[in-house]
Amino acid sequence: MVQDQVEAHGQGGGADVTVTVVAPRSVEPRTFTFKKSLRVGEAAREAATAFGYVGGNPTFAKASTVLDRDKTLVAEGVRDGDRLEIVDAGGGV
Repeated sequence: MVQDQVEAHGQGGGADVTVTVVAPRSVEPRTFTFKKSLRVGEAAREAATAFGYVGGNPTFAKASTVLDRDKTLVAEGVRDGDRLEIVDAGGGV
């Protein structure tokens, strides 16, 4: 497993959350650490960029549920150790 520790800085304080992210075009998942206060869309953009995606409206899906890009990670129930998939809010990355 490739582990890229990417620290994304959201607004405000708060604790960090460490998650595993998978992407459709990548065989290896990656580990990311984000501020819990970061918006889902911002975190997804950071991860998508790390995987080499450009454009689109990346967000995360957790257990087949697409997360709201405009809410914070903590508001969407993202917890340490969660496995998130990069998806496009418009239909597919």
